[in-house]
Amino acid sequence: MSSEQQENDQFKDLNTSSNVTQFPHPYHPQNSKGINFYLSELQLSLKRNWWILLASFLIAFLGTWSYLELNPKTYVVRVSYEVIPLNPVNLQQKNDEGRIVDLEEEFLNQRTIRLFQKIEFVSFFLDRTGLTSLILADLYDPTTDTYDLPNDSLSPDEFAAALLTGSNKNPTFEFQAEKSSGLKSLTVQFHNPELATSLANDGLRWANDYLLSQEIIDLQRELDSLGQSLRQLGTEKSIEVKSAEMGNSLSVSPLVLENLQQRLIDRQIELGVFEKTQPNAASIAGMKAEIGVLEAKLAELNKQRDSQSIGDGRESEGISKLRIQFAQNQSRLELLQSGQQPLVRIIDRAIPPENPSKPNARLILALSLVVGLFGGVFLVFLVDFVRKTRQRLSLNS
Repeated sequence: MSSEQQENDQFKDLNTSSNVTQFPHPYHPQNSKGINFYLSELQLSLKRNWWILLASFLIAFLGTWSYLELNPKTYVVRVSYEVIPLNPVNLQQKNDEGRIVDLEEEFLNQRTIRLFQKIEFVSFFLDRTGLTSLILADLYDPTTDTYDLPNDSLSPDEFAAALLTGSNKNPTFEFQAEKSSGLKSLTVQFHNPELATSLANDGLRWANDYLLSQEIIDLQRELDSLGQSLRQLGTEKSIEVKSAEMGNSLSVSPLVLENLQQRLIDRQIELGVFEKTQPNAASIAGMKAEIGVLEAKLAELNKQRDSQSIGDGRESEGISKLRIQFAQNQSRLELLQSGQQPLVRIIDRAIPPENPSKPNARLILALSLVVGLFGGVFLVFLVDFVRKTRQRLSLNS
């Protein structure tokens, strides 16, 4: 046995000897590059360079605050409305979203939407409501009492309307319709909450008045054309009618027949107005009875006239249709002129919002502080890394 092996055996005997104290938890040195080491190093670096972390927080906060102050706030208001067609036809079809809509109602709603895309209408209601001065407040020069407009060819109202309707990326007026209920709404985005509310409420109110005025003008023109056609057809011949009570054949002049038909038209118009304004009036029943008698008499006269000749029958049918159309249009015209039939009615008016919708100041501030925290930690490690690198270089040199 060699001397080296004997020494090893002696060491083994010493380790197993009862004189050597056996520790139950022997010490095992930890890895100096573990997680605790890096956490300790991070704490020391942060304590040593705390001012860098604070500066990162301050820079992030001041930068965000400057952005929020310089970037204009946008307030969003919404007003719900409905459109009421003057002549519902009960024709329905599916739209692009798969929802069944009334054609006349959809047509009237599209007319309303197109109004807010036209400079002519927007400038019209801005002039009527006096909102132009608020929109162009930044361009107004009180010393000269004029607006410093970039485009001299446009009036202040037209220029303000162009500002509201010119942006396709961030439109001021936006229309929506809920898929489930079909409820229509107008959303207005503007940097002034009170002005946004006025644009929404007054815009729909003036859209209703504008559509009413256009409808009244169209009805008046159609009534003039129908009246002229009726006068030309009604004065060509005298009509012979048979009296139901006497059984005699009487020659009736066109003037007598026209007076009878005009009386029926007047009663129909009065009945329509009373049913809209005073639906519980006692005179409605009497008017309906009188209209029934007049309609029966006119039907009898038309039947007698139709039996005379085929040509006269066709002519009387055309006159009857013209008179019915004339009566309907006249009833609609009087209803519109009474102001009791809106075409666009506001259901839920817009109210000024308390907080802007964008930018979201709280979210942006929270994100900036998080970025400042991580940026500060990164800068602390960077500074500490540069310091240690310089120390190693100085020791090596």
